[in-house]
Amino acid sequence: MYLTEREIADTPVSLARTYAYFLEKKPEIEAFFAKHRQRKFAFLGCGSSYMLAKGAAALFQSLPDTAACAVPAGDFLVNPDFWQNTLKDSIVVSLSRSGRTSEVVRAVKAVRASGCPVISLCMRKENDISPFSELEFIMDWCYDESVCQTRTVTNLYAGSLLLAAAYSSDGELTAAVAAVCNASRSFQEANRPLLEKIAALDWDRVVVLADGPLCGIAEEGALAFTEIAMISGNWFHLLDYRHGPVVISGPKTLTLVLAQPGEDALQSAMVKELVQRGGPVVSVSELSGNPWGTAAHITIEGVSRFAAWGVPFIYLCQMLALLKALELGGNPDAPAGLNAYIVL
Repeated sequence: MYLTEREIADTPVSLARTYAYFLEKKPEIEAFFAKHRQRKFAFLGCGSSYMLAKGAAALFQSLPDTAACAVPAGDFLVNPDFWQNTLKDSIVVSLSRSGRTSEVVRAVKAVRASGCPVISLCMRKENDISPFSELEFIMDWCYDESVCQTRTVTNLYAGSLLLAAAYSSDGELTAAVAAVCNASRSFQEANRPLLEKIAALDWDRVVVLADGPLCGIAEEGALAFTEIAMISGNWFHLLDYRHGPVVISGPKTLTLVLAQPGEDALQSAMVKELVQRGGPVVSVSELSGNPWGTAAHITIEGVSRFAAWGVPFIYLCQMLALLKALELGGNPDAPAGLNAYIVL
């Protein structure tokens, strides 16, 4: 078994520890937000963590009286003056696997010097962000030794949801995260055979479509295909996809569609249109059966909040990318030209 596969398989175990860890840290979180009452957030990241930052910002800015944005750390370093007013008076949240990526470390150091309080989520105790963090979450049980991040991004995502739940006193969101964590192992086991069949189909390009708070984790899902299977992966908002990018969707394009609960007509029409284009479509929704006649349909049930769907959805992307890499004869642990983290 490849290291990447072992780390994906370990995700249910690491999620359980992450959930328990955030509950243990609840008094610290509450004390932090009692001290820092500004309702403005800026999420910092690079690569995968920047994608997750965009999803976290989407979730936080949906909360009452709360502003949030995502800032690419490299862009901040190149042009800090441009971001000055964006970051002013913000609580800055840093997302990082290693805590050693130069762009993130330098950006965090700069914003801390400007007076912004910093929350950091990191997967290594020995990191360079801790000295600048007022509230930190060290989840070393989630650290991926393989180059491509899998359980790391899943746990960073779950941690972001739990942080939002604690900030907004949202018990329902906390319960939804608990539900997907508890069901993670059974979800993996139930869907692995289907994913093997999909991986064996003839496709060489992937498009991932998802909306709302899942925008970041879905973009990371598309990146998993690029990094692990070394094939093109792109993410778009579901209905927005037909505004241009859909023109290059063809018989060898695999499309993963995540349909939100509560709306049927617009999303249903979009999925049916994609099916007619000829490439294999995998649909994911709360509906049972195969309502749109796609190549495969996967049901997510028993989860009250859509934001928490990102946990099972990223597994589908990661495992399908790994299985496609094996189908193509590649080594998912050694993608050419990719490093675990970047030092400038």
